[in-house]
Amino acid sequence: MRDWILVICFLFAIPVAASNKDNETRLGEAEKLVLENPQKAFSIAQKVYADPDVSHAEKIQSLFIMTNTSNLMQKPLTVIQYGNEVLKIADNRDDLATKIKILGILGNTYQFLKLNEKARYYLDQAELLLASPKLRDSMDLVRGNTFYLKAMNYFYSLDSDIAISYFNKAIDQYGRSKNPLSEINIKLAYLNKAFCLINQNKTQEARENLKFAAVTPNETSKPYPLQFTQLQDAFIELGNARILAAEDHHAESNLVLLRLLEQRKNAQAREDIENDSYQLLAENFLQLGDIAKHDYYESLFSKQSAKSNRESAKLVSQLIAQNSKNYNAEKKSINLNYLLLIIVLGVTMAVILSVILLKTINVYKKQRDLKKKIFSNL
Repeated sequence: MRDWILVICFLFAIPVAASNKDNETRLGEAEKLVLENPQKAFSIAQKVYADPDVSHAEKIQSLFIMTNTSNLMQKPLTVIQYGNEVLKIADNRDDLATKIKILGILGNTYQFLKLNEKARYYLDQAELLLASPKLRDSMDLVRGNTFYLKAMNYFYSLDSDIAISYFNKAIDQYGRSKNPLSEINIKLAYLNKAFCLINQNKTQEARENLKFAAVTPNETSKPYPLQFTQLQDAFIELGNARILAAEDHHAESNLVLLRLLEQRKNAQAREDIENDSYQLLAENFLQLGDIAKHDYYESLFSKQSAKSNRESAKLVSQLIAQNSKNYNAEKKSINLNYLLLIIVLGVTMAVILSVILLKTINVYKKQRDLKKKIFSNL
């Protein structure tokens, strides 16, 4: 449904102790720039990651920043590339907390590519790991994020009942968390729960959840990021328009949508806002009997949807090609390792046989010398 809604929840605070003061300063700067200037944050983290003296903690932190900023810049293939690197490191070190976070990010990315089953595979793994006794208790934010993403996955699969149950779990975890990011994420959970309720035609409950999703400046320990507040307000307006339409107030719904599109005229294009608005406008005008305007907004919606589908198909094709390339490289590496193993085993066997042969010859010589000695004494 909404690309932005699957972004904020990955701005995890990574508690690491950098061993290099310069790297520590640069990574701190990069983390502050993640929302303001993701491209610059990515570049800083990339330089730290390339440092030959980078520590394990710094490597993880820089990979997370590169993954998060790639997610914000909607570069899913880059997210998968760096995400898989983090996953390998976490697997090798049995780092459950990092593994859960990165499984969530990968699940979100496959969701963005509309690969629902692949997304659910990663999110199911993350949820299973949450039950591990090795996991520390102070992970309410991470638990909330995992439940939130599971909810979104079911939402995309049009299973609103299960989605709502997971949104409730996420809201509960965010409410317990002392991490400031939970104050943002809980707003996202309420927002998307409201959209689920609209799908079920429970408009009064949906209105209540949109109120909880609303951003008010003085309710947080830190100011909300400006981009977040602007998009949250836009999605709440879209939600209100959908509620009005569900209650057969189509003209009022159109007023809200047209005002929203006018407000966003100079903003960065968001297909998940614009497309939903065009689609709802077309439906509303059809209900109002204005066929000309219905056809106009229907054509805008169809055009944008076709473009979005082409872009998604292109990304999936690139992902398949990338996976195929990685598989061939891995296969080549396995074959080379297998050949080296055969050579090593061959040399080892040759040495062992040589030793056995030498021992046999020595035993034979000793026996021969002993026989000579015995016969000479007769």
